Amino acid sequence: MTQEIPVIYTEASFSHRPQYEVFRGEKEPHAETVERVENILQALRASGFTHINTTTIDGMPWIEQVHDAAYLDFLKQTSDNVDASVADKGVKPGDVKAIYPSVHPYVPNPRATNPLAERGKYMFDMYTPIMQGTYEVAVESAACAVAGAKLLKDGEKQVYALTRPPGHHAEEAMMGGYCYINNAAVAAQYLRSAGADRVAIFDFDIHHGNGTQNIFYGRDDVFFASIHASPDIKFPFYTGYEDEHGEGDGAGFNYNIPLPEGIDDATYDVHVAKVLKRIRDFHPNYLVVSAGFDTHAKDPIGAFRLTTDYFGKLGKDIASLEFPTLTVQEGGYATDVLGENVVSYLKGFRER
Repeated sequence: MTQEIPVIYTEASFSHRPQYEVFRGEKEPHAETVERVENILQALRASGFTHINTTTIDGMPWIEQVHDAAYLDFLKQTSDNVDASVADKGVKPGDVKAIYPSVHPYVPNPRATNPLAERGKYMFDMYTPIMQGTYEVAVESAACAVAGAKLLKDGEKQVYALTRPPGHHAEEAMMGGYCYINNAAVAAQYLRSAGADRVAIFDFDIHHGNGTQNIFYGRDDVFFASIHASPDIKFPFYTGYEDEHGEGDGAGFNYNIPLPEGIDDATYDVHVAKVLKRIRDFHPNYLVVSAGFDTHAKDPIGAFRLTTDYFGKLGKDIASLEFPTLTVQEGGYATDVLGENVVSYLKGFRER
């Protein structure tokens, strides 16, 4: 096993270049940029992380176990046909053709056969466009997480999967929040299929991991915990409340801590201790961390005031659990400090 924390990424990340999102009815430059990966890789290499590799592993068997088949088919077929289905009229030179939803279901259990209806059924916001090749990029991102999970199974203690696009907002049959396939959920499912009795997922992105909650809400083999900005103030708005504990077999295995705006290091750390205790009591074979660095004080779409130094403490505290841990990259949009934040976090693990 390596003495360094292995880093896995995919070259497919660099081809994912959404241009615009629609926020509050306004067309704006997309926040989930390729510079995020470039900044992280540059910072890792400059800080002495040398075990950085790409992967070509096939993640489809586990993707198909956590996502609805009809949803995956929609994502693939829509992505494959963007160039043909989006008219050239109105597309400016240099623009990337993209598909957005225009109507959403207004009845329960909608029957959607028209292509426009299908978009609204499977796409829950206007932040997450489908472009030519989006399906392949999302599959490769999830495969990156599976490759990291496989390293854990093979004996590594800590692994970092630099996944892009992110995944924790992708539900069983719906995309949104820049996410198409749920990387952390796919990795957790791989570990379960590889023989783990229990897997825990800790999500510290500023936004609630609605997709991961949705996928495991009725299961007792995967414990999901999330610390995030209250849905009263932040996306995805409709989930992430304290009283969401799981249902059926999953009752008691879902743990949300929604927090108000302006949380600092010291206050946040109190809540981290609560999550780590719950994870310790669950005693998983493996831990998957959905790492969103949009909790940093400089993040343009964040709401907390965490510092770069604090992420080092957070990594050290998570490592103190001594469960084999896969960290999966989620949010973080202050690109000028994103690499520093990731390095601080991973160095915390390394010090432990």
